Amino acid sequence: MAQKTLTTSFLSRLSVANHDGVTQQICDRFTAFQTDNSMLVEAFAAVTAARTAEDIAYKRFSGKDFASDDLKKEDRLEDQYMSASRAILNGFLYLPDSEPLRRKAEMAVQVYKDFQFSTSDGFEAEARKTVNMYREWTTPDKYDLDALGIRPWIEKANLQAEKVLQLVTVRVDTESAKVKGELAEARKVTDAAIRRAYDILNALAVLQPSAELTALINVLLSIEDRAKLYYISSGSNSGSSSSNNGQTENGGTTPENGGGTNTEQGGGTEQGGGTEQGGGTEQGGGTENGGNGTLIDDPELDDNGGGQNGGGSNDNGGGNGTLIDDGE
Repeated sequence: MAQKTLTTSFLSRLSVANHDGVTQQICDRFTAFQTDNSMLVEAFAAVTAARTAEDIAYKRFSGKDFASDDLKKEDRLEDQYMSASRAILNGFLYLPDSEPLRRKAEMAVQVYKDFQFSTSDGFEAEARKTVNMYREWTTPDKYDLDALGIRPWIEKANLQAEKVLQLVTVRVDTESAKVKGELAEARKVTDAAIRRAYDILNALAVLQPSAELTALINVLLSIEDRAKLYYISSGSNSGSSSSNNGQTENGGTTPENGGGTNTEQGGGTEQGGGTEQGGGTEQGGGTENGGNGTLIDDPELDDNGGGQNGGGSNDNGGGNGTLIDDGE
């Protein structure tokens, strides 16, 4: 039987994660294969280099953005300190107009209004407002922060705002490291490198066949079959499958691959002759792809005994049913 040809067309149909995993399996097989053929050595090295580049692009593409997590944490603390300071100041506004602290609170609250401060602002916008508001509040001899009791909280809010601004810079640097389309291009390079290696392997399998080469190609073909079955095919992973050459999980062959269809236990039903499906199974009499069925005429069986659908051939042609007349 002729050796199957290695192909790479299926690689482009894999998801990002599956492409990374499948091509790494192929690369590992290349690395483990011992050869003195200079063309193969060069082709395998190109695949390894391409895989390394794709790995780097994949990690950048799918890596967790810790800077964003830290940003949210620090921004939340800034919100809490700024909101607490506002609540303290608002409390003083309920004092009578004659109380000096009310006027001081009104001046401090006005800063919130002047800067149009809102905790729903973006990370950087809110942080810059907080920093500028802190500078305004700490203007000498203008706001009595100690009397109002907000100094420790606005100092902490300012500290959090500084942290947010630093993390915004880190996130910008992280995002700028991601090159648009980098991963897609890396995949194409990997596929091309594998295709080149496969072309050489296919040629050598014809011109210089060897047991070692055949074994490598068979493993690569199995990787392809498995990828098509589990990562591309929408079918079930059990039951009939192309990777089992048409064999079902419990034996027998599927109609798709020719031959008669067996029940799960194969051949007859679990109870055999006298059951509702006895004699021949519902598919037994002539399956879609052919096969012989038997109609048993036995008065002791129930209405469906003997295989009501046994015998005869269907639209696709099949075996002839045989009538067995039991005198009983």
